[in-house]
Amino acid sequence: MAVSNKPAAMRRRGFVGLSFLAIALTIGVGAVLWQVVEMSSVSRVSAQIDEIRPFASVVRLAFIGAVAALWPKLAHLAYRHGRIDEARRDDLLALRWRVVGWLLVIELVLGQDLLGRMVAVTTGPVV
Repeated sequence: MAVSNKPAAMRRRGFVGLSFLAIALTIGVGAVLWQVVEMSSVSRVSAQIDEIRPFASVVRLAFIGAVAALWPKLAHLAYRHGRIDEARRDDLLALRWRVVGWLLVIELVLGQDLLGRMVAVTTGPVV
């Protein structure tokens, strides 16, 4: 009797595909940034990054909101297509707010530079 290893093969294929996508996007963004640096000065690039920063924050917060809103639908979709069983679906639904909370913490610490601002406030001049 042969045992099918289809779910593991599909997960592996999806992981490899997403890995190649991440590599391609990284190379693409790197090439674009390289061209920008070659064509303009560092101060101009820094000014452009400062202009883009609020938009990038909005995009990241919209992504976190989309994760919170679409989490139950994605879990039910995976259950309906047989990717996960009912117990795993319930576990995923229970993890929804924990994942969103950690994404918000990461956004505050890295995206909004919360630690850097705290250090700047605590090491500021004493009057």
